[in-house]
Amino acid sequence: MNKTVLLVALLFGVGATANGQTTGPVRALSPAERAVMSVEEQYRLAQLNNDTQALKRILADKFYETNQNGNSRNKAQTIELWTAFHISARTTEQSDIRLTGSTALVTGSETEQNGTGVDRMLFMRTYVRTGNGWRLLGAVHFRNPKLASR
Repeated sequence: MNKTVLLVALLFGVGATANGQTTGPVRALSPAERAVMSVEEQYRLAQLNNDTQALKRILADKFYETNQNGNSRNKAQTIELWTAFHISARTTEQSDIRLTGSTALVTGSETEQNGTGVDRMLFMRTYVRTGNGWRLLGAVHFRNPKLASR
């Protein structure tokens, strides 16, 4: 009986993605998509742990972001921010990847706990493939209008 349930679950793609739960069928990621999602997780952990050395490696030289408060920063400003800004948690609830050539777009939702409370956000991050692997080129975060922040 347990093997039957497992087989049915696998056939219908019931399970978790690398970054959160999913409600639909799970498709297998290509090797390039897995590589991008690995960098995506490294990015999350670098912010959570204030690991500016990892951020220097992950962010493309021309990186640019806009956060949920409308503040925009380049790579140097972002690294400087993470030397002092601390978050107690960042959880990715859902993410999806679209890959074309040497560009990948990761969209999803995440929750951040910081000194001002909890932000429930949607995000869009653009990765580019370089001679040194995938690098984060741009990021946009905004508060999820369907979920209240506290």
